[in-house]
Formats: sequence, structure tokens, C-alpha cells
Amino acid sequence: MRAAVAPLEQARLRLARGLESGAWDGLASRALSAAWSAIASHSLARPLALPAAARVIAVGGATLGGSGKTPLAIACAREIARGGERVAFVAHGYRATPGTPRVVREDDDVAVVGDEALVAARALRGIAPVIVATTRQAAVDYAVSRGEVLVLDGVLQITPRRASLALLALDASAPWGTGHVPPRGDLRAPSLRLLAAADHAVLLCDELMLAPGEGHVARVVSRGAHFADRLLAWPELAPLRVGLFTALARPGRIAQSLARRGITPAALVGSADHVAPSPRSLARRLASAPVDLWLASPKCATHLEAARIPHATLDHDVFLDESLVEVLRGGSG
Repeated sequence: MRAAVAPLEQARLRLARGLESGAWDGLASRALSAAWSAIASHSLARPLALPAAARVIAVGGATLGGSGKTPLAIACAREIARGGERVAFVAHGYRATPGTPRVVREDDDVAVVGDEALVAARALRGIAPVIVATTRQAAVDYAVSRGEVLVLDGVLQITPRRASLALLALDASAPWGTGHVPPRGDLRAPSLRLLAAADHAVLLCDELMLAPGEGHVARVVSRGAHFADRLLAWPELAPLRVGLFTALARPGRIAQSLARRGITPAALVGSADHVAPSPRSLARRLASAPVDLWLASPKCATHLEAARIPHATLDHDVFLDESLVEVLRGGSG
């Protein structure tokens, strides 16, 4: 697989990939990691003012990107709405510039609302409004009149009042990342602290992988890729020379998922999480690769759309196990 990385992206990618691989392990990094652990352990609960009657579902990830928290949060919002409650989805506005609080539309500019909010708005069309704002508190204040249940994407726990339900997303291929916090690794906080902050851990598992025998599991299902208003199934994609564009943490997970389905990309163009080069730069990088079709996750595809680059968006859906559905709907779990 050939990697294409623009010079301006190299430093940012080296930083991200170093954390994801645990490449920086030494005396200095261990001291810094100890300091990170102490700070992170006390900042897992985000301060938020909430009306006393609000039911809040908080969904956080174990690692600095790549845990599957947003797909899990979307699946939770869908299930709660299916149970008959009004849901408002408070999106993670990282690298977004929304200004005043707003409901995200499917055709919004990704630079304004953020890639994760845009993906959520499309997935929850007709199901729940997706809210984004400059601050989390502003988004929550705007959302409380739009749903009796708030799903918070990217927040594991809140304070002073704990969330009604706190879920910790874990990617089945590497639940705890490298097992270390930065700069030694990509774990958001020590694993025991993360588990203590959460009510339940949820393992996001590819449908082709063997699921664990216990605990909550969310199955990740993919049927192929969407291109020009049709779904290209995996057997249709297999003969093609495909490229893979990623703007996310731990892109190797996508490549592994493709490999399990018999797809080996001929080229890989990578960017840092949530970030894409300028449309002109991105088009130039992709045009130089000998591929028939570019593939991207729903999140990464928002950046290709902004650059008007033809591509197929990987089909991606998450289905919760019955025990977790019961918990979401107020059962004991």
C-alpha cells in the first residue's frame, strides 16, 4: 500500500501515529505520562449545568479517537427514539466553528459544524435533532427544549450531577489502545479511572469478529460502499483498484475491516483526525494515485465532499445488544 502524505501534514500525523503506536517510551515520557494520568483522572467528569428533570446519556471513548464513540452515541439515540422518547443529540464540535447554537442540517459545511456532527445529522435524519455550538454548555442549553433525553457525544461523565447513564466505548481490536496515556500512548486516562467513571463499557465489534462471551456488545455491520445513489456490495468492490482516504485516529482499523472483506487498498492518503488538507491540495494528492475508486468512512467522506472529489462512502451501522437496549430504556441491565 502506498502512503501519500503532504509535507504540512507530516508533523501532525507523526504525533498522532506516535501516540497510537506507543512509539515514545522513555524516562521523560513516563514522567509526563504520570502527570497526564493525574490530570486526566480528575477531568473525566465535565462540568455541565442541567435541569433537574433532564435524562442524560453520556458516551465517551477510551482512547484519543478511534474508539467508536460517535457511532455508539448515534445508535443509542436511535434506540431511545425507537422506544418512544424525544431525543436531542449534542454533538462533539471539535474543530468546528458553529458560532451560535444550531441544529445541524445534512448539507451544512463540514468546516462550520464539524465532521462528526454532520455524520450524526445524516444518520439521525427524521429521528433526532443534532445540536452543535461553540461550547458544550451552550449546546446543552439549546438542546434541553428539544428532547426529554439528551445524548452527549464525547463526554464520559458530567458534574456536579452524574449522567443518568455513562457509556464507555471500546474498540474490540484494541480496547485500551496502547495501554498508556500520552505521551507514551493514546489512552485517554488510566483504564481503571475510565471504568470507574462509566456505568457500562460497550465493546464495538466488527460483525466478522468473534464477540466476547460477556458484557455489552455493539455490532458494527457494513454491506459495502455507497456510490452514486447505489450500494456497491463487497463482491463488486473486490475487483477494483480502490484507494482509502482517512482523516481519523487509528486508520489501521479501517484497513483491517476492509481486509476481512477481501479488499486491499492500492493507495492510502491519510490526514490527522478531523482534518483534511485544502480542497486543491487534497485533489492533487488523490489524483496522483492509480485507483479506480476512492473509499472513505462516513466521517472522512464529509471532507471529500467539501473538496468535490468523487468517492464511495463505506456503509457503516451499529446494532446494540438487547441487554444494552434494556439499559437505555430504563431497565436494570
